[in-house]
Amino acid sequence: MKKMWLITIFLLIGNFSFSQRSSNNPFFLNLSAGRVNFGTGDILGYAILIDASKNIKKKPSFALSKLLLGTEIIFEHGVRNPVVEDATVDQFFNQSFYHVSNTNLWPKISYYPFNKIVKGFSIQVGPTFGYSYRSQEKIASRRVDPSGTSTRLSTLSFNNGFTFGYRISTGIEFNITKNILAGIRVDFSNNNEAEINTLAAIKIGYIF
Repeated sequence: MKKMWLITIFLLIGNFSFSQRSSNNPFFLNLSAGRVNFGTGDILGYAILIDASKNIKKKPSFALSKLLLGTEIIFEHGVRNPVVEDATVDQFFNQSFYHVSNTNLWPKISYYPFNKIVKGFSIQVGPTFGYSYRSQEKIASRRVDPSGTSTRLSTLSFNNGFTFGYRISTGIEFNITKNILAGIRVDFSNNNEAEINTLAAIKIGYIF
């Protein structure tokens, strides 16, 4: 019986200590989804982002609410399709095929600067590393069959490979419950392929 009491006391002490560490330095798991704008805006797509971060600041201050270190994996996909059959002259010359799919890893630091003013506002920055699949229309021609139906014929070029760059994100989040948060974010990214992309997304997260 004495041993059982000792084990119970040690377990309670350990659980209390773990709870204190968790409350002081919580772990965040976030899921974001939204629209991504590739390049100059003529290609729109979708993105899913999964983030795992750890707060390294034990006590919040007026100038710094939280300071998080983490990594986010980012999936982006976008495509622009031309009109294939019976395209007008304007559609034929101004709507070409382009496709891009990116998978990026984003190690980042997240800075929450305004503890007392805008508590959930954050700025996040870090380098990106990933792989991209890109294909685009290199040559297009128009064929007309005996019935008068025109069809677009395309020759594609491909540019696949590893990419690196940087990403900046800003947004705001609110606690729905003690452990659940929700918010919005806006991202800007650039890489060695001169791809400048922007993202607008919603975010939901869980605090451990």
